[in-house]
Amino acid sequence: MTETITLSHNVAGRAVSGAPAFEQRNPALPDDLRVEGPEADAALVAEAVAAARAAVGAIEAAGIEARADALARIGRALMADADRLGLLIARETGKTLGDSKGEVMRAARIFDFFAGETLRNVGERFASTRPGATVEVEYAPVGVVAAITPWNFPIAIPAWKIAPALAFGNAVVWKPSEISSATADALMAVIAAAGLPAGSVNMVLGAGGAGKALAEADGIDAISFTGSAATGERVRLAAAQRGVRVQLEMGGVNGLIVLADADLDNAVDCAVNGAFFAAGQRCTATSRIIADHAIADRFVEAVRAKVAAIKIGDPRDPATQVGPLAAPRQKELIARQVAGVEATGAAPLFGGSAAAMEHCFYAPTLFDNVETPDFLGQEEIFGPVAGVFRVDGFEEAIQALNGNRFGLSAGICTRSLLHAEEFKRRARAGMLMVNLPTAGVDYHAPFGGTAGSSYGPREQGRAARTFYTFIKTSYQKPL
Repeated sequence: MTETITLSHNVAGRAVSGAPAFEQRNPALPDDLRVEGPEADAALVAEAVAAARAAVGAIEAAGIEARADALARIGRALMADADRLGLLIARETGKTLGDSKGEVMRAARIFDFFAGETLRNVGERFASTRPGATVEVEYAPVGVVAAITPWNFPIAIPAWKIAPALAFGNAVVWKPSEISSATADALMAVIAAAGLPAGSVNMVLGAGGAGKALAEADGIDAISFTGSAATGERVRLAAAQRGVRVQLEMGGVNGLIVLADADLDNAVDCAVNGAFFAAGQRCTATSRIIADHAIADRFVEAVRAKVAAIKIGDPRDPATQVGPLAAPRQKELIARQVAGVEATGAAPLFGGSAAAMEHCFYAPTLFDNVETPDFLGQEEIFGPVAGVFRVDGFEEAIQALNGNRFGLSAGICTRSLLHAEEFKRRARAGMLMVNLPTAGVDYHAPFGGTAGSSYGPREQGRAARTFYTFIKTSYQKPL
């Protein structure tokens, strides 16, 4: 029997219902779970923004210790409920149970980290050039933050936007993806129970229309967005028209260099993990494997053998390593993109259109002898699809790596300290991995890329303060 979850918006601490406007089913077993929810219109978004605006003063009045305690309570609650929340994520988005529970734990640690940052105030006081006067520099909250989050990390990405926003004294209006709204609702329930002033976090549901209404809403002081490059560009323009600060994370076409001196087993592990785990649905996933000709044949055969042993199946099964894509529309998009690559005459080494699977499952797919100008060299395929780019030596590898408009994550597998250091100096990407997969980052370190991948200040870690605060400089001379 299908379980149905009907969702409501949450504005100023109260549920706001509406006619169902979207539906999400378990992408592995559609008859297992059905989620439905309403679409926020401009009027409801305006109400949520007003609630957030009213909460900013209450947040300040409560003081930093109250905020720190609330964030710590959220972290503890998430950690205690990781099994239930992990199962919900697996059922709603198709992420494996291990990945889902791990993501909940990561979200818990993010809230805990920013509980500490709330109390770790920074500022300066120093002498002015004018005799007898002093200068004070402090970091003040920007006000009302709009957070627009995707479905691929349905609890961790909201955490790394909401937690710092609250830590530094802001209020939030949050629009999660309609694909992961049941998970969002579960997180919202935990936040609502943490003792923050009403309206500190408001959740408006829906698809693109709700996101557009939020990005264009009056009264927003900052927008933090994670999603596609096309949507991110629209958000950036909407923010620019209103003079609103904006932070965008928009994915990448991430490259992993495998040099001739690499540890082959480690390189294969890095490539398979980065390209195919999480069904390739990570913005830091490896889509370009740049392999030296000297080891390319052995490397490709080892990758083929490794992928053949991957267990694909029900994400609720603890033994499953790779689950389905998150929704039918994602599978349709990936299938069209792969068919387009095949139409150029490229034949996959494994996977591809010929390896059809049921529901939202898509077979890991690898193309060989790809060139930098090709579609796979330039465009993101947000699924378990990658290409092998064969090069001669480090110089060709670096040129291939830097050969597109994105620059989120990049990696190299090598035993050479010289090449590792050269890679870190010359790779045009915001996050660099040496003998590690391109996918996988820490919650206490800055996250972000360059070029077409990111816009604005970094997310996560101590760097998050830059986006969620503005600097006040005060001069004072006693009389």
